[in-house]
Amino acid sequence: MNAPRLSIIPARAATDPALKPRDLQVLCVLGRHTDELGWCRRSQVRMAREMGCARSTVQSAIGRLVRQGYLEQYVQESESGRDGAHLYRVILDPVHAALDTVQGDETDEPEEAGVCETSSKLACLSVGTPAGIPAPPAGPESAPPAGPGPAPMLTTPINDPLINEREGACGREQKKDDPTLVKHLPAAKANRVFNAVVEGWPGNKAASLEAARREFNRLTPDEQQDAADKRDDWIAFRKSQGRTMVEAPSKYLAEKLWKQVPVEFADEAKEDKPIIAAKFGKMWGAVRFSELLKPPAWFDQRLTMLQEDFVAKGLETRQSILLKRQAERGWPTVNSMHEAAIRRHRDWSGDAGLAPLLNAFVQVHKGSDIWLAWKQLHTDRGWPWLGEDRDCPPFVWMPAPSGDPPDYPTPTDAVRAAMARFETEHAALTQKDAAE
Repeated sequence: MNAPRLSIIPARAATDPALKPRDLQVLCVLGRHTDELGWCRRSQVRMAREMGCARSTVQSAIGRLVRQGYLEQYVQESESGRDGAHLYRVILDPVHAALDTVQGDETDEPEEAGVCETSSKLACLSVGTPAGIPAPPAGPESAPPAGPGPAPMLTTPINDPLINEREGACGREQKKDDPTLVKHLPAAKANRVFNAVVEGWPGNKAASLEAARREFNRLTPDEQQDAADKRDDWIAFRKSQGRTMVEAPSKYLAEKLWKQVPVEFADEAKEDKPIIAAKFGKMWGAVRFSELLKPPAWFDQRLTMLQEDFVAKGLETRQSILLKRQAERGWPTVNSMHEAAIRRHRDWSGDAGLAPLLNAFVQVHKGSDIWLAWKQLHTDRGWPWLGEDRDCPPFVWMPAPSGDPPDYPTPTDAVRAAMARFETEHAALTQKDAAE
C-alpha cells in the first residue's frame, strides 16, 4: 500500500507519435518518484525489474526521451568509479518553441499610444452613474415590451473585426521589430547544450543544477552555445591559475565566465585537446584495431591442473586455452575500451593521426554473416571480442575490403581481405609518420 498513487508527466507525451509505448511507460515510472522540482534518482536495473524487461530496453527508452525533450539524465559515479543510480528530471515545461505565439491577456492596460483608440471605445461602453453619485430612483413605468426582431448586438472590441484586425497587425509588427525579444533554442537542442555545460563538471552536485538551468535559460542561444563550447577551456584556465576548485555551473553561466579565458590560452587548449572517438564509431574502431596490431602484453602461459586435465582428455587444446587467456590479458587497453563503451556508455580518446584510415570503415550489422566472420577472426587470433552480442549496438564500424563483401567467395574471405587492407594501410601510415 506504500506504492505511489500518481505519476506526474507532461500530458503531451500521451499522444506524441515519436514515443514508443515502452518510452511512455519509463516516463511514467520516473514520474512516480519525482520531487517538487521534477528530480529523482532511479536505478535502471530496478526499473527494468519493475517493468519486466531488459535493462537495454530501459536505456533505449531513456535515450529517446532525452532526445525528444521529455527527460534530463545525469550520470552519477560511486566512490569506486562505477556507475551509480542516475539522476533524472522530468521536463514538464519545455522552452517554448515560438514565444511570439503566446496569447496575452485581453484586459491588459494599453502601454502604447497606438492603442488609445481602443481604450476610448472601451470608455464609451461604460454607460452608467459615475462613482460617488447616487443613482436616481427608478420610475413607476414598466419597461417597454421587446420587439419582434432580434436584439441589437452591442459592438465591443472583443467582437469588432476592424479593431481586432488593427490590433493584431499592430501587435505582430511590434513583436517583429522588438529587439528585446530573445529567441530560444528548441527544447531538445537546448537540453543537449545544457548537458554539455554541466555534465562532468568538477564537484558537480545535483542541488546546483536547478539554479544552473535558470541561469542557462536567461542566455541567448549564441551565449548558450559559447558556454558549452568554451567550458573545458575555462576549467583548464582556472586550474592553470592554481585553483583546485572551480565555481559552480550557475555562477559560470550567470557571470558568463567563459569570456575571461584569454584568446591565446584557448588556442593552445584547442591544439592540445584530444579527439573524441565515439563508441563503436570509425575512429573508435581505428584506435581499437591499431592496439590489436601491437604485440600482446605478457601473461602466464602455464595451464592449471584442471586445464591440463581437459587437454589430456581431448576436451580442449593447449592452443585454444592460451588464445582465450591472451584475449583476456593480452590487450588491456582494448578491454578497457570495451568496458567503457558497453558497461559505462562512454567514448574514448581518438588519434588524429589515424584519420586517413577512417574512409576504409563500413557498418557491420549485429548478427550478420560478416559480423560472425569478424567474431571468428578475433577467436582465431586470440583477440578480445566486443562482448556479448546483447550488449552491442545494432551495428559497429569495421574495416572494409577493397571490394564489396559479395565480391568474395565467403564472408570469412571478405573479413580477411579487410583486415589485410587495414594492416597494409596502417603500416604505411606508421612509416610515413616515422619518416616525418
